[in-house]
Amino acid sequence: MERGACWCASDSRISQARVTYPHVCLKHTANPVLVCLCPQVALAVPVQFLYNVYLHPLAHFPGPMLNRGSNIPKMIHQIRGTVHEEMLRLHQIYGPVVRLAPNELTYTSATALKEIYGNRGGKKSMPPQTALGKHDKMMFGATAFIWLESHAEHLRHRKILATSFSESSLRAQEPIILGYAQQLTNQLRGRAARGEVVDLWAWFNYLTFDVIGDLTFGEPFDCVKDGQFHPWISFIFSNLTNMMYSQMIITMGIFGTFIEMLVPKKIWAEAISHAQATRDKVDRRLARKTERPDFVTGFMKHINQPGGITSNELYADSNIFLMAGSETSATLLAVAVYYLLRNPQKLAKLQEEIRSAFSREEDVTFGPVSKMPYLLAVINESLRMHPPLPAGINRTVSSGGAFIDDQLVPEGTILQVPHWAAFHLEANFQDPLVFVPERWLEACPARYINDNRDVFQPFSYGQRNCIGRSLAYMEAKITLARLIMTFDMELMPESAGWNQQRVFLLWEKRPLYVRLTAR
Repeated sequence: MERGACWCASDSRISQARVTYPHVCLKHTANPVLVCLCPQVALAVPVQFLYNVYLHPLAHFPGPMLNRGSNIPKMIHQIRGTVHEEMLRLHQIYGPVVRLAPNELTYTSATALKEIYGNRGGKKSMPPQTALGKHDKMMFGATAFIWLESHAEHLRHRKILATSFSESSLRAQEPIILGYAQQLTNQLRGRAARGEVVDLWAWFNYLTFDVIGDLTFGEPFDCVKDGQFHPWISFIFSNLTNMMYSQMIITMGIFGTFIEMLVPKKIWAEAISHAQATRDKVDRRLARKTERPDFVTGFMKHINQPGGITSNELYADSNIFLMAGSETSATLLAVAVYYLLRNPQKLAKLQEEIRSAFSREEDVTFGPVSKMPYLLAVINESLRMHPPLPAGINRTVSSGGAFIDDQLVPEGTILQVPHWAAFHLEANFQDPLVFVPERWLEACPARYINDNRDVFQPFSYGQRNCIGRSLAYMEAKITLARLIMTFDMELMPESAGWNQQRVFLLWEKRPLYVRLTAR
């Protein structure tokens, strides 16, 4: 490249520009990324930093100077696994809006949440970062529905996929969930009889992966049966950190593209192998003629049909179902057990509600447990204390900009409401670090009557909210109720600080050691 040439990138647009001293391109300001390949690089970086701090369209939003000038502080916390704690700290200092990075704002108010994720004055909700779906396109030939920028395309997918998450579909799928819940308690009963200490985090993941594997592919992974992870699932967990690095590479723009070229071939090969395994499982389910009430049953007639979804789109969507419908539900169950065992009075209340309603485990079905207020309160408080997606979900301001909390935000800005920070601010919740299921009861104690429940949206909000929300609640209520009905539990000392976890896109994986005693 000639002296004085540089590459500059904004979003997906890349252009080559000839610029002169001080060799900094200010043309693209929505997501400024600069990689200079000339002697003036030493000057370009500080000039870009100063531009970001003082001249950038977001310059008037509050935040630490280092964050306003560079992506590096945020990325350091991502690497350390402390980005959720840092976002809470910054919101405690600067208030309900913080400039986390040069082109990224985070909010913790309920009004901002509705304006970012909901419909705004007749306008559609803001789309996700389109770059987040680029690996889907590479691996499956199509983008999963959650990453689609086009609202029309997203709606086309969602209308078809939603048929498998309707109330009637969930009732039909309940026997599958009950079957695996029974299998789980049988396995745990045998280990309790031998006096074994079990890792409930692992067992909850065995359960949820088996359920979502059966509902998505028509075949389980046999994790509960074998008492161990399927190798394919082990790859998913080992790849979570790589997914976080992928997001960081996207943040870095064209410089990240160069870094991506350095990813070891082994990692790419494993990812390609995983994608092929997904396609194989979907193809086997499509070839199987059955009226079995799984996900595919609901949208079989729409595959490769006009206005429907293609096979490639189904591969990408199934991959999302697997991850979103398993690990997050397992985390919810583990969190609920942990906080109940750390709060014996709360556990006693839940035991009374469940054990007084049933005489045996087989009677614990979704109908009766769906009507239990304290069980729902425990689940909601667990989601508040330890939300499955602690850093929230990114959105991008569309053309023309948007008013968020009465301030104009320019187009191209990345926005999010970080769940962990929003749910742990005293401005939103009284005693935010204390496990208080009672705050979710109809007869809420006076101390918690002013909690900002509108900001509590752990499954996101609006037309792009989590399609599997009802399934997650069903699975959690049935499994937790059966566990409480069947066992007394004791938290082991080595898991006393289990909730102190780092975040690498999702929560890090730590054993939850519990001793079970069959009732």
